[in-house]
Amino acid sequence: MKVLFVCTGNLCRSPMAEVLLKDELRRRGRTDVEVASRGTWGMDGSPAMPEAVEAVGELDIDLRNHRARSLDVDEVRASDVVVAMTSVHVREIIQMVPEAEPKVVLLKQLRDTEVAPLAADVGNAERIEALLTGRRPATVRAHDVDDPMGMPLGTYRRTVTELLDGVERLADLICGPRPDAPSSS
Repeated sequence: MKVLFVCTGNLCRSPMAEVLLKDELRRRGRTDVEVASRGTWGMDGSPAMPEAVEAVGELDIDLRNHRARSLDVDEVRASDVVVAMTSVHVREIIQMVPEAEPKVVLLKQLRDTEVAPLAADVGNAERIEALLTGRRPATVRAHDVDDPMGMPLGTYRRTVTELLDGVERLADLICGPRPDAPSSS
């Protein structure tokens, strides 16, 4: 299974989401999920913004070695789920790879996406299918993860909080609920 996060420059939001999901999957014992990030306007080789490195570093997650990569048609095609930060990114991805539309989701829409209940032992393909065919809320401006570029560290921290919410939901959809998650009964 492959998850691809996409933002504009691949300097803040998508690389932070990438390392946050990798960390969450590691904590859940999942080593079979590939996670990557790209930017629709990424400048290949640029390091992550220092504030992004610091904001995730406060969670003991290392982003220092990240280097930006521009969006690649082949990688979009090879991904099972493409997670965009804004509706503009969704449009840019679909313009580049029209056949990818069914697998492109907005990160902040995941929280309110209604997915059919799944047995704990279902495979990756069934989990991806449920995620992608789940009923998503209508796209609204509030579903965009705003770009923190050029803003103070506090803005990056708020972005990390927004990303964590979507990443945890994505991990639940990929892995099933965490064993330590509160029961809904």
